[in-house]
Amino acid sequence: MRLKGLGEFSLIERLTNQMRDYNDSVILGIGDDAAAFRASDGKCMLASCDMLVEGQHFRRDWITGEQLGHKALAVSLSDIAAMGGVPRYALISAGWPNDMDLDYAEGIYRGMGELAASCGVFIIGGDTVSAPQLILDVTVIGEMEGNPVTRACAVPGHVFAVTGTLGAAAAGLALLKRGDHLPGEADPEQSLSPPAKQALLRAHLLPQPRIKEAGILLQTGSPSAMIDISDGLASEIHHICKGSGVGAAVVTSMLPVDEHTQMAAQSLGQDFLEWVLYGGEDYELLVTLAEDQAFAVKGELGKLGVDFTIIGKVTDKAKGINLLREDGSVVSLRKKGYDHFKS
Repeated sequence: MRLKGLGEFSLIERLTNQMRDYNDSVILGIGDDAAAFRASDGKCMLASCDMLVEGQHFRRDWITGEQLGHKALAVSLSDIAAMGGVPRYALISAGWPNDMDLDYAEGIYRGMGELAASCGVFIIGGDTVSAPQLILDVTVIGEMEGNPVTRACAVPGHVFAVTGTLGAAAAGLALLKRGDHLPGEADPEQSLSPPAKQALLRAHLLPQPRIKEAGILLQTGSPSAMIDISDGLASEIHHICKGSGVGAAVVTSMLPVDEHTQMAAQSLGQDFLEWVLYGGEDYELLVTLAEDQAFAVKGELGKLGVDFTIIGKVTDKAKGINLLREDGSVVSLRKKGYDHFKS
């Protein structure tokens, strides 16, 4: 069935009837002019929104409805985690092409609903309109004790550290562009196993917001600055340095890159360091904190099976933002990264 055969209100009912039941904190959810919820006493409220536009941020022939719904929500959940908060509620606005299959639209809401449930988030409202291409606009509201962690308080002498590994999402995108998502496609050099390809595609299509990890960072590490890696590691380092008025010395040999990403770069004739620094969409957390605290965080995150790696140091602003290469040379770290109006 095509969406044009349903009508606006029937579509809303069809898409939202699969959402989980609310708890007592939700006063009004989907179905009225506005949603209403009770904020926890004394907590700081956080809000973030992200928009995904077909043709600019995704291609429907590369991503299932469930994957797209997951990713659309995950990127906003990641923003809340990057401030040290816990996401609680989401509002979903969508622009739907009239000729789109209903099954795909329902898949989007299934993907959102499953991720929301796993993260303790309620979807409480939004808007729906007809549009020439698919547009998803997600707003997430979160909360936290105390003040949020920003980009503006990094301290010279602290270290830069990241959760997880870097570059896999960009490697997954490179495989999609080559056609590795298509049935029967095979790597010409057979250097990538099917499990390796699936891991890289999953990294791009199904990013996992680091919500629990952010909580552990706040409890164990007292981060001075934090940001999620959406536009590329280099871009996020520049954001922290500009916001805090500091410099950086990042060591290439310390950057965490998994074996699958390195093998994909070799197979495609690419430099995996470009993916790590400028690829983006890893949605890992980039943090500055004292070095001894970084080791404590590493131990706690290790219990969850999550890596936490020191990648460099915060320096004085006068020293610049630099990359220390394996051959001992020092170069200025370019600010290149994803830009909606330049890419």
